[in-house]
Amino acid sequence: MLPTEELNPKQKVYTKDPYFRNDDEEEKKGMNGGDRNEISKIHDLDYTDSILNDIETYLEKIKEHGNRADRIVTSMLQHSRSGSGAIELTNLNSLIKEFVNLAFLGMQAGKNPINVDICFQLEEHIVEVPLIAQDFSRVILNMCTNAFDAMREKLSAVGEKSSPYSPQLTIITKRIDGEVLVEFKDNGQGIREGIKEKIMQPFFTTKKGKEGTGLGLYITSDIIKAHGGKLKVKTEEGVGTAFIIFIPVTKLTMKLSKKQEKD
Repeated sequence: MLPTEELNPKQKVYTKDPYFRNDDEEEKKGMNGGDRNEISKIHDLDYTDSILNDIETYLEKIKEHGNRADRIVTSMLQHSRSGSGAIELTNLNSLIKEFVNLAFLGMQAGKNPINVDICFQLEEHIVEVPLIAQDFSRVILNMCTNAFDAMREKLSAVGEKSSPYSPQLTIITKRIDGEVLVEFKDNGQGIREGIKEKIMQPFFTTKKGKEGTGLGLYITSDIIKAHGGKLKVKTEEGVGTAFIIFIPVTKLTMKLSKKQEKD
């Protein structure tokens, strides 16, 4: 029987039999030092490329979340500084027209612009309403931005099908008893039932990380509450969404009257 010898328990058993062939050893013997160095360099380069790709991915994530954090802080600072806190008689219909058109032009000048049919259904006898105009203008901009995003999403989905789709945003104002109603109604993608209750929460967003802050509707709701109002949502997935704002004009008028008396 031919003798065998082990180097250690973790290594392979090799034979001293001169007729036994070890492919690994033969392969190594067949290579000169230069060949081994070249193979080593190739392996090192592959490993380096893999590390660089990982670093690039992580840097993109850091940039993405950093940009979102910057937008969140900016939005919060704007909200904290916005307005003088003074409620003044404001031409509601004119304010709505001005800032809806501003939101539309901003969307058209930005990334992925879409064509939107904007329909104003504004009750004529609603003229001056007690508002903090600078704050309420942010509400209008946020409502329009959400509508444009929802319609862009639907347009992208419908674009893969043959059915026609025309984005439309309708803005309605009307006086109901002691309140003024302002409604922003779009025919966009709608909101899924599972997340409808979460959309007013701070930092909650259905948009991609680099696109949304999750503060738009939260700040909008906060501003409306500061006016003593309320915000309701009606939505149907695939059909559209309506955000309905109720502003108690009577209470605000009384508050404004008391302020004017003090002045």
